[in-house]
Amino acid sequence: MPGAYAVAGIGIWDNNHHHHEEGWEDLEGRESLPDSPTVTQPMGEEENTDSLLVLFTSSPIPPLDTKPMPKQYWRQRLFRVLSLEVNVVLLAVVVVLLAFMAVSITNNGSTNTNSQSTAIQISGSLELSSLELSKPTMAPTSFLDSLNLPQYTLEALENPRTPQSKAYQWLTNNLNNSNQNSTLQDLPKWRQLQRFALATFYYSTRGDYWVKKHGWMDWETDECNWEQRLSFRLDDSPEELNCNAIGEIKALSFRNANNMEGTLPPEISILGNSLQLLAMNWQLELTGNIPSEVGLLTKLTELGLTTTKLSGSLPTELGLLQTLNGFMISGMFSGTIPAELGNLGNLTDFSLQQTNLTGTFPNNFFKICGLETFFVDDCPGLDTESVPELVARGMPKLRLFALSNRVLGEEIHIPTELGILSELEFLQLSDWYLNGTIPDELGKLTKLSLLDLSKNGISGNFPSFLSKFDNLGYLNIHANHFEGKLPPHLIAQLPKLQKLYISENQFFGSIPTEVGLVSSLKKLEMQNTNLSGTLPSELLALENLTSLVVANTSLSGSIPEQLCGKMYQQELKCFGEHCYNQVQHENLICQGTCLCGCDCDLCQ
Repeated sequence: MPGAYAVAGIGIWDNNHHHHEEGWEDLEGRESLPDSPTVTQPMGEEENTDSLLVLFTSSPIPPLDTKPMPKQYWRQRLFRVLSLEVNVVLLAVVVVLLAFMAVSITNNGSTNTNSQSTAIQISGSLELSSLELSKPTMAPTSFLDSLNLPQYTLEALENPRTPQSKAYQWLTNNLNNSNQNSTLQDLPKWRQLQRFALATFYYSTRGDYWVKKHGWMDWETDECNWEQRLSFRLDDSPEELNCNAIGEIKALSFRNANNMEGTLPPEISILGNSLQLLAMNWQLELTGNIPSEVGLLTKLTELGLTTTKLSGSLPTELGLLQTLNGFMISGMFSGTIPAELGNLGNLTDFSLQQTNLTGTFPNNFFKICGLETFFVDDCPGLDTESVPELVARGMPKLRLFALSNRVLGEEIHIPTELGILSELEFLQLSDWYLNGTIPDELGKLTKLSLLDLSKNGISGNFPSFLSKFDNLGYLNIHANHFEGKLPPHLIAQLPKLQKLYISENQFFGSIPTEVGLVSSLKKLEMQNTNLSGTLPSELLALENLTSLVVANTSLSGSIPEQLCGKMYQQELKCFGEHCYNQVQHENLICQGTCLCGCDCDLCQ
């Protein structure tokens, strides 16, 4: 530093001066030399010598004398002149050295110029200087350098309005102002960085307007207790949910709407050594791209970014997340699916919903043999026609398989290869341009608890092989071309059935009385069918029934009175197209129904 070098230079000059003084005293202390012979010289040379003496000495010049001076006198005067000249030269050398060192420091520190100026002018209210910064006890640039922040962060710090600058200001203010009794007075460097990353996330998503934000930005509150919206085991404490044993953040999760607005900052990558869960779900004003720096979260096991306004392409760096188990994405994403996703060999759960992605899945993706969940919904730009066969042949452990809302391509049959997936528990192929009949191979999927084939063009009779599905709790085949009568004993053989949707088909005949044997049934929808006859009184045995929809059918007669009382606070829709009386009271809708009773007494 200039000051330091100036002091050093003065010290050098003082030492040399002291040395000359010692030499001068030693010379004067010697015995006088014998007189030398008279020396004569021209007047011009004598005047020049006197001029030099005037410049470098303050003692008066003795008047000229006609008699010659002794040699000792001239030696003493010459030694004094030479001594002063040496001091002047040494001082000049010191000045040159100082100038050279200043230039060298300027050149070597050019890479830190922006960081230094940023640290000093980080905001209007925060004025840092090398003298004012007490904690840490180093200059601002040195402290900023010690954090070893990435270049994109340093560039963001140049603007005092950025989330990064606000986070840095919060960090340095609190490090400087922590009182002596504070438990957070001497934070280790990794924890300073952790707090900086969390603060940047807070400011980048307008944390002041969050619904849930207890503890955030409170310097004295451990960041493991900063409130999040987690969905882990309820018996875990917040510290165990958010942090590992030494206090490193392992979860950054807001799974329910929290009024977040803004973007995901790339600084979340600072948490890469510990973060395992990153979930931003139902943050409806979260915009921008997924930062490519997410690929630096090398410990991440779950990535959930659903129901947001995130957009742009999926970064190829996602393929670096080798520890990832869960991948759940939805939003306004465009482009194609990166082939790098096929590198996620530990993936077990995969979900894409409501995206504008186009093209096909990369072939190497279907080599992730450990995948258990494959869910693609409302991605009309993706060509998924060959997906069922590829999934069936490459993912034998699949338990949930769902494809919905296919737009591209022509009608196809249900792939018989699905019968290979013997572990399958959830199968959904809805609104997927299917036609033909249900292949017998699906009868092998005896572990199914959910079967959804709605909104297709499937024909045939009610599938008889369902009688083998002891675990089936949800059956949805509405909006197809099924026909025939409902098999009397088939439904009764589904002991765990809770929801049955058979509306908008060509079923005819009466409702089997055996329906009353399915005690677990909660919802029964049979509207827009050709069912006829009356409502069986056996429906009264369904103690769990909360929704009965038989609108626009050929059913007639009176509704059992006891059923009226049971369904009064539930949902009963019995209006039809053949009758025109319209009576509505509370939750009972009898618009144009041919069924009489309850609040439909006006029916003829």
